[in-house]
Amino acid sequence: MRIRWRLPLLFSACVALGQLLSISPLVDVVAGAPPSDVHVAYPFRHVLLAPLTLLADGLNGSPARELKGFVVWLAVAFTFARLTRHGGRATRGDRPSGWSLARREAGAALLGVGALALYVAWGALAPRPIPSLTSADPDLLVFDVHSHTAASHDGRAGFDAEANAAWHARAGFDAAFVTDHNTARAIRTALAEPPRAASVPLPGIELSLSGLHLLALGTSAEIPNAAYRDSWEETGRLVRALASGQPPDGGTPPPDTTGPPSAPDRRAPGAPPFLVASLPEYWRHHWGPDIGTLVRWGVRGFEIWTSSPRAMDFPERLRHEVITRCRLDGLAMFAATDMHGFGYSATAWNVTRIAGWRQLGAGEVSAVLVAKFQREGPDANRVVVLRRWIPETPVQVVVAVPLNVMLILRTTSPAHAASLLAWIWVVALLSGLRRRPRRS
Repeated sequence: MRIRWRLPLLFSACVALGQLLSISPLVDVVAGAPPSDVHVAYPFRHVLLAPLTLLADGLNGSPARELKGFVVWLAVAFTFARLTRHGGRATRGDRPSGWSLARREAGAALLGVGALALYVAWGALAPRPIPSLTSADPDLLVFDVHSHTAASHDGRAGFDAEANAAWHARAGFDAAFVTDHNTARAIRTALAEPPRAASVPLPGIELSLSGLHLLALGTSAEIPNAAYRDSWEETGRLVRALASGQPPDGGTPPPDTTGPPSAPDRRAPGAPPFLVASLPEYWRHHWGPDIGTLVRWGVRGFEIWTSSPRAMDFPERLRHEVITRCRLDGLAMFAATDMHGFGYSATAWNVTRIAGWRQLGAGEVSAVLVAKFQREGPDANRVVVLRRWIPETPVQVVVAVPLNVMLILRTTSPAHAASLLAWIWVVALLSGLRRRPRRS
C-alpha cells in the first residue's frame, strides 16, 4: 500500500509545533494578558470533530475582509490540488482531455462549492458543540451586552428570548442583555415568564439613529425613535433626553423595569438607561469629534470588541484609541456577541465580580450591573476574547488566514491536537487505500 506521506507529515508537524509554542486561547483585550480566573472549556464532541469545530470557531469571529481572504485561499488550494492531480495522471498517461476533462473539473468545482456551503450552514445554523467560558468563582458574572431575537428585523426566525438565553448558557454566559432593534417586546415577554435557561435575560433595546446604533441597557420600555433618525442634531436631542432620564418633547417617562429600589446598588424608579455606542456604526460614521459629542450627550460606554464580521474590521490602532479615551473619561468598555441566531460560537465575553448575584432576579441583576457601569466605568468589567490576529492592511489580509490557522494550533488544547493528528492520518490512510493501483 502506497501512501502520500508528505502532506500528512507537514500537517502533523504544524500541529506539533503549535503545541510546542502553545499560548492561552484567552486574552483580556484591555490588559493585553490572559485572565487567570476564567478558562475556556470544550464539550467532548467539539474535541472529536476538531478539524471542523476549530475552524468554524475561528471563522465565526473573523473580520469581513478575512472571510473574503479565506474564500480566496480555498480557491487557490483547490486549484493547486486539481493541477497536482492532473500532473500525476499525465505522468501515468491516463489524463483525460477535452470535454471529458471539462466535465470532470466542473463536477469537482460544484462538489467543492456544495461542500463549502454545507459546512458554512452547519457552522452558522446548527446547534453544534461550542466553547464555553467557565470559572470556579461563584461571584464572577459573565455577561453579554448586545444580543437579539426574532423580534429584530434581521433576527433568525424562531430565535426567541428563550432560545437566546439557551444559547448564551451554552456559551458560558450567566446573563445577557436582549437588545432588539427598536423594540423591547421580546424581553418584556421573557421577563414576565419564569426563567427556563441558566443564563438570565436582561432588559435593553438597540436604537437605530443617525449613523449610530445605541444600546439602552436596563430598560424594557419602548422608546419611539423614528423621529430622531434623520439628522445628527435630532439624534442628539433623543440621546440627551435618555441620558437625563427625561422623555424627549415632554412625553411620558419610560417605566422603571428594575424592580423595587430596596436592594443594594439598585437604581431609583425612573432612572435613565445606560447608553452604549455600538460597533461598527460609531467607528464608520462618527469617528473623530463626534465621539466627544456622544460623551457630552451622555453616552457612558463603548463596545470595543463586537464579533460580527463588519464590526471585527475595526482597526486595532483605533481600538486602542477608544480604550485610552475610556480610561481617561471614566467610560465603560464592553465586548458584544451581537447574536442574531446565526453563527453558533461565542468568541467574546464580559466578566465582572458581584457578590451574591446568583440570589438576584433578572431586574435586580440588571440594576446592579448598570449601577456598577455608572460607578466604576472602565473598571466595571473585563473584556475577555478568544485570541486572534486581526489584519488591517491589504498585505496583512493576504497572510491573515494562514497566520490565524497557526494561532488556532497554538491555542488549542492537547486533546484537540491529538484529535487533529488522528484525523490527519486516518484521512491519509484512507486516501492511500483508495489510490492503491489495481492488479491487472
